[in-house]
Amino acid sequence: MSTFNDINQVFALIEDELKETETAFSRYLGSEIDLIPKIGEHIILSGGKRLRPALLILTCGMFGGNRKNATLLAAVIEFIHTATLLHDDVVDEADMRRGLAAANTIWGNEASVLVGDFLFAMAFDMAVDQGSMAILKSISTATRRLAEGEILELMKTADVSTTEADYIKIIDGKTAILMATACEVGTISAGADEKLQEELKEFGHCLGIAFQMIDDILDYSSCEENLGKTIGIDLEEGKITLPLIHTLQQATLEEQDKIKEIITSDYVSSDDFNFVHNLMKKYKSLEHTSAEAESYLTRAHTILRNLPDCPEKEALHFITDYVMSRDR
Repeated sequence: MSTFNDINQVFALIEDELKETETAFSRYLGSEIDLIPKIGEHIILSGGKRLRPALLILTCGMFGGNRKNATLLAAVIEFIHTATLLHDDVVDEADMRRGLAAANTIWGNEASVLVGDFLFAMAFDMAVDQGSMAILKSISTATRRLAEGEILELMKTADVSTTEADYIKIIDGKTAILMATACEVGTISAGADEKLQEELKEFGHCLGIAFQMIDDILDYSSCEENLGKTIGIDLEEGKITLPLIHTLQQATLEEQDKIKEIITSDYVSSDDFNFVHNLMKKYKSLEHTSAEAESYLTRAHTILRNLPDCPEKEALHFITDYVMSRDR
């Protein structure tokens, strides 16, 4: 039986390391340009689960690495993640982020993009200081893949011919790659061999794919208070996620035409959202997406089971279950 009953207990295991990571956030946000720490702190210190830093720290500890020595690398991963959030909110014209006003609604799109650029640059500056070409290569590849995923998503906006394979390619770039990289970098920093590096990278990949699938379910099923953003925003922005892809595959021609009309319109009303949501219920599209997510998480659990037992491994098992059960 797991010794963890709550995600906060997992974070308590690495509480000291996460505090050091937070300290690094603040330290490296320092700049004589006042706007940089203002925007950076708004989004970095506004909350978030710190899941990616936790993955890096836990994977480092699992293979005998010094978890405290991994905190700067954990900060690097979170800087990259935060930069993508700033850019995403501009692209998506988002109003909310983690339950607060999105940075672009306060300081404008230009400032958000430029501070995002600063965070990317700072992340690489910090990574170079670690002196590991393998770590730098992993992080640079992830950053490229992040951009490719976001660009592909943009290309597929309101494209109802988007396939499930297209969708997986998108979320592999926009979400899974950074979780995979966090696990890979943690393993590299511990001095583990290449086989283990690849296994933990695959673990993070499976976790990330499932994480995004659950996020896409929540966009249609959660409440705004839980999710921290406007519900139905994916539909309004023309994002073709797996619940919608499955619904389109099952729908009648008349229903497909109506969905196409909604997804390509400039405004999505509550009636439009309810129409699509009811079709998802009719065709069990959310259940289908949930089952797909669970298959990736089963693979993640399998990878972990083949590794030596330790508290960090148990924590990663719990995080894998948490991804499936989360409501935000």
